[in-house]
Amino acid sequence: MIEQDFGLYVAITLIVVVLLIISNAIPFYGFMHKRWKGCMYGCLVQPVFIVVILLLAYGIIDFRQKSSVRKLRKAAMVTLRKTEKKGKTENTHTWYLKPDEECFYEYKITPNPRPSDVEGNEDTKLFDIVPLDSFSVCVDDRIIVKFDLESRRVTASEDDESIEVVRVDWDKVNSYFSRSPH
Repeated sequence: MIEQDFGLYVAITLIVVVLLIISNAIPFYGFMHKRWKGCMYGCLVQPVFIVVILLLAYGIIDFRQKSSVRKLRKAAMVTLRKTEKKGKTENTHTWYLKPDEECFYEYKITPNPRPSDVEGNEDTKLFDIVPLDSFSVCVDDRIIVKFDLESRRVTASEDDESIEVVRVDWDKVNSYFSRSPH
């Protein structure tokens, strides 16, 4: 998974640690008010409190990661997909080229032999988009994407092998090439 907001995870971890330390006050509070019976109730409530806090922290991190992946997908000006069949499995490579010269890459195996982190994806990476000339770009030194703005066509190839163009946002493509200095 792409960890762009590492500070968020550190902050959540520190908050969880502080809450775990604070949870030690629950049995003490019970002891102060009801003596040993209150301490016993506090010791029973403490693990429930810890589990609820840990589930909440996990939910926040999971939601944040999934929303970050959705934002990267939605920001794409061009989406490319390549599917390879190897026996019973199908490998799908998807590239999301964004106008900020960043490419989000996902690799998915179907059927998935093991549980994965984010919605069935085995691998996600970020690549730079390198402009080659006035209307073509390169991703990861292998993928060449050529744009024909007049006839609104996009062609992509990886090592001279064609790649399917799934979606093109022509407004983003036009703004990308209008501001590029090539």
